[in-house]
Amino acid sequence: MSTTTLVQLPPELLCHVLTFLDSYNLVRVRKDASHYLFKEIVDDSEMLQYLIDLDYFQMIPVGSSEMDASPATRRKRLRLYDDAWQRVEYNLQCTFPSSMLGQIYAFWGGIYSSAGENCIRFARLPSASDSLYYWSHPVDITTVVAVAFCAVQDLLIVVSHPSDLQSHVYDVHLRSLTTNDTHPDAAQPFLKALDKDNIGGRIFDFMDYVKVQIIGNYIIMLCQEVTGNMGNTLDCMQLWDWKCEKGYQFNLLFDRSVSDFSFITEDKFLVCVASGTMELYSITNKSKPPQCTAKLSLPSLMDGFSYIGMFTSDNPTPGSMFPYSRNSSQKPSCSFHPTTDDQVIAILVSLTSGINTNNSLSSSCRFVARLSAILELEGLFARTYGQSSLNGPRLPWSMWGPQHATWLQVHQSRCWQPPQYGFRTVEFINENPYYPLDEPRRPLCIRDFNPHIACNYSAVDKSGWRGRIVRGEVDRVVSRPFTEPLGSALTYREVFSEGLFDVAEMLMDESRILLVKASHNLQSVPSTDGIG
Repeated sequence: MSTTTLVQLPPELLCHVLTFLDSYNLVRVRKDASHYLFKEIVDDSEMLQYLIDLDYFQMIPVGSSEMDASPATRRKRLRLYDDAWQRVEYNLQCTFPSSMLGQIYAFWGGIYSSAGENCIRFARLPSASDSLYYWSHPVDITTVVAVAFCAVQDLLIVVSHPSDLQSHVYDVHLRSLTTNDTHPDAAQPFLKALDKDNIGGRIFDFMDYVKVQIIGNYIIMLCQEVTGNMGNTLDCMQLWDWKCEKGYQFNLLFDRSVSDFSFITEDKFLVCVASGTMELYSITNKSKPPQCTAKLSLPSLMDGFSYIGMFTSDNPTPGSMFPYSRNSSQKPSCSFHPTTDDQVIAILVSLTSGINTNNSLSSSCRFVARLSAILELEGLFARTYGQSSLNGPRLPWSMWGPQHATWLQVHQSRCWQPPQYGFRTVEFINENPYYPLDEPRRPLCIRDFNPHIACNYSAVDKSGWRGRIVRGEVDRVVSRPFTEPLGSALTYREVFSEGLFDVAEMLMDESRILLVKASHNLQSVPSTDGIG
């Protein structure tokens, strides 16, 4: 009986077979010198080239319109998307009413929201296919503490005070982003936060500093400086599965100051302790609270200096990192979304010197690390110390930091926390001798930590660029006030905007940088979905 080899298959069928390979193996097949046919098929197939490009740019396609387009069109859109980030060109200005610039706000997926004047107002920013669109939902603004939303799941979270504070402090309402009705997937209309029956006692005082984050089925909420019935001040984190009918809920109480937190995967989150420790928690068993699986130290400091805060560079109320499905009720603002592989997290670190707080000096710096590297430290911590405990050891900075992090200078700006999304960070560059002292406008600096782009920089067409590549290296320099090397391990592409901007706030999602001006205008930079 005769056999048919792979190379004897019709080219169309062979091309279909190759679509099941990942980009790494596609490139290997293309380089196979023994079968020149493979190279021809890969080079001539827009679909195979598109799959390779997706992995190169570390992107996944989202939205039904992207799925329905031809491979050649998708490939062109992908390259236009990255090209827009390279050129950092100002695209358009949206004038919003002053009522949309309240103290409680959120931005994600091309939607900006703000609470004020007894309603929450939303604005979907213009895209290639849609114009500026507004809608609003009524609320009692006097009781609202925080707002968060996830457009992918059509989920709106409104945190407010109940009419009676005797049993619990906050109601966490689970609503539809589009209709304001109770979300159809919610197991109950609202959740009770700081419930005395769940945290072991009545709450006597609270600061109303609340941060909420959504990822998939989980909602996590941080409440800082809560005073209990024993007079002790705690930070409390509460976690819910908002779709679980059995009422999955756990509380984590911290007697040490928690500055911030952030999910880094669907079932793992990072807690930033103000004194200079990062704690990694994992949801491994829904019958038990999240478990601390690793504790990581920041660099040691000189005598007289101390850490006073650590903050992740998320938007004030970030949404889910998951992409849109075909049946999502919300249209994606962009055709592509960063993959979860090798994304980075940027953490702002605040320091102080001096024992007398009246004479102390504060400063800030920032470091960037890959989420994949932080996740790998779980294994290193377990091999070194075993299971984590309350007052147990921490993994020293020298064992993980210099190899996996890059420290960046924080320029003085009214935007206290430069935003970060996916592989990119953005900030204003203030220190330039060519700008007059009375010139408030500054250029933007965008850093792209996508490892593929950095490694292939020499082969990229750089016409029209205003940037450079910064190579990672093992840094042995010790800088004041630290007593050990910080690290410059990550290579990144750095691009500067030609335009200058004077703004009070910066926000960022997968396709835009929002610059909120003091004149109550929003600017959108750049247009990364093929418009403008």
